[in-house]
Amino acid sequence: MNELEYLKNSENEIITVDSLNKKNDCFVRYLFSDRGNENIVLDFINGVMIDSNFKTFSNVEILNPFNLSKYLDGKESIVDVKCVTDDNDTVIIEIQLQGNQYFIGRSLYYWANSYSSLLNKSDNYTKLAPVIGMNILDFTIFNDIKDFHSCYLLKEINHNKILTDHCMLHYIELPKFDINNISKEKLNTWIKFFKGENMSNLIKENNIFEEVEKRCQSFIESDPLINAYRKKEWEGYFHKAELLTEREEGIKEGRHAEQISMAIAMKKENIDIEVIKRITGLSIEEIRNLRPDGEKL
Repeated sequence: MNELEYLKNSENEIITVDSLNKKNDCFVRYLFSDRGNENIVLDFINGVMIDSNFKTFSNVEILNPFNLSKYLDGKESIVDVKCVTDDNDTVIIEIQLQGNQYFIGRSLYYWANSYSSLLNKSDNYTKLAPVIGMNILDFTIFNDIKDFHSCYLLKEINHNKILTDHCMLHYIELPKFDINNISKEKLNTWIKFFKGENMSNLIKENNIFEEVEKRCQSFIESDPLINAYRKKEWEGYFHKAELLTEREEGIKEGRHAEQISMAIAMKKENIDIEVIKRITGLSIEEIRNLRPDGEKL
């Protein structure tokens, strides 16, 4: 499918609650930070905390409520979702669809930015409180860990002693999760939601999804929201296409470098140029023009 066909098809696509891309940035911000959705984001936060055997919370206050006009202007908060719990813990939630190891630094920056903003210039350090980062990733970042959910704290390396509970970073790697997991743990149900499980199945596992279904329907029925959603989908599609092109070009360059290296080695052994051509795929002119250092004559 070419780019024009994709645009035409996606523009005419009828979006339903089940076909809605639950990882879409606009949708996630709306679901987790729109006024009235506090119970929904609280359920997700508690699911993450329970999965790591930490305390749960009774309620949350959303600090950066969703604002569509600010979102479209790119003036929304640096993090997708930011809220404060009844224990005065700050929770920041970020969903990232593409990335690599550099995201670790980015997530630390988000945490540090939120932690430093807890104090004004003259405030006492006793006002500092825990900041919990929850990162939902649609890519793998820790290849040496099989678990889809990992949590990092500040610890003393020899005695495994936690320095403070003020820094907690959760990473949820969606590709590692088996959609056939039969567990009905709260967090597992949320991961199934992000990976596209039918809403009727999710409701059977966690009744909060009755409320989620209603909010999904409200999102779909809003023309401004669904238009912002489509725009984000288009941006993601074309960004992936650019990355794929860059990757293919990189592979071609690497293959060509290998061909040149092989041809140089064969020339040094005085192998017939026709044989070099047949094995490497380079043209006779290219082979003749190669110097020992790989540069052309």
